[in-house]
Amino acid sequence: MNVKQLIFASSIAFAISMMGCKKDDPETTNPTTPASGFTNGVFITNEGPYNTGTGTVSFYSRSNGSVSSDIFNTKNGFPLGNVVQSMEVYNSKGYIVVNNAGKVEVVDATSFASVGTITGLTSPRCFLGITSSKGYVSQFGSGATGEVKIIDLNTKAITGTIATGNGADAMLKVGNTVYVACSGGFTNDSVVTVIDATTNAVLTNINTGANPASMQLDANGKLWVLCVGKWNSSYTSLVNTGSLVRINPATNTVDLSLPFTSTTNSPMHLCIDAAKTTLYYLYQGAVYAQPIALSNLVSTPLINRGFYSLGYDPISNAIFAGDAGNFSSNGKVIRYNQAGAVLDSFAAGIIPGNFCFR
Repeated sequence: MNVKQLIFASSIAFAISMMGCKKDDPETTNPTTPASGFTNGVFITNEGPYNTGTGTVSFYSRSNGSVSSDIFNTKNGFPLGNVVQSMEVYNSKGYIVVNNAGKVEVVDATSFASVGTITGLTSPRCFLGITSSKGYVSQFGSGATGEVKIIDLNTKAITGTIATGNGADAMLKVGNTVYVACSGGFTNDSVVTVIDATTNAVLTNINTGANPASMQLDANGKLWVLCVGKWNSSYTSLVNTGSLVRINPATNTVDLSLPFTSTTNSPMHLCIDAAKTTLYYLYQGAVYAQPIALSNLVSTPLINRGFYSLGYDPISNAIFAGDAGNFSSNGKVIRYNQAGAVLDSFAAGIIPGNFCFR
């Protein structure tokens, strides 16, 4: 089982009971590769079956709504491996993080042709470009650890290691500073590790809520962190509930903390709109929209339906919601407008887990 899913086991069980594919969802499928390449659309990373088989990447074209499936294997003639965790586009290259396989596959972002592989990783989670020649990869590591690997983007070799809190996960760069959400990995933690991207030195660890997992920077330059909470040893209830925390990067201190109330469900997948004034996240079988101006959590969901993953396309201003279905066959993605109305939907691979907007 994917480590992320183990941490969120109780939340996912709740989500499965709430979602499932609805027959009245409009659905668009078209396996044709866009003539201009993968230049104007959304990459969907599909995790694939747990511990077996392979994950895939799909591509949704904004130009005509067509969907291309398993584009890495189609182009390169070999599978990505298990589990496809996330993807980022940086300097015209696509960096596809494959968790269980301990690697990052690097492709030309337009053609999706392979240009190399970063190996020697242990449970990698996310890629972040730093300079034209340097990148970071966060990883859980082995056991109760957490670290960021420094990557030479020219040679694709690991050149160093930065120790972080447990379970280094999402990363976000603000100026020359990198913030790393330490989501606990195989254990628990409650810090965001702050790194000087020039020297690779750790500046500080900011205490947040339990197990911070996703982050967004708002229009005011504030950093929002979604903490999933701490589960008991049997994953039946939360010892510490989830929370939404705001950090001031000027001082690296928390200036607002909003706790959730549920002891059986974790908030997940924080994203933000193009204006950077409204946050979105998954919680208790629904999608919530949270204006950054509010100093309290909203109580009414925007979309009353549970999903496995969530993203916001800043180009089309559409919400992308991943429905994993039964977790063993192909899922789907449903697009919504900002008012929460369905725009369309399309077939994805097994367990659509993350989105990369290009």
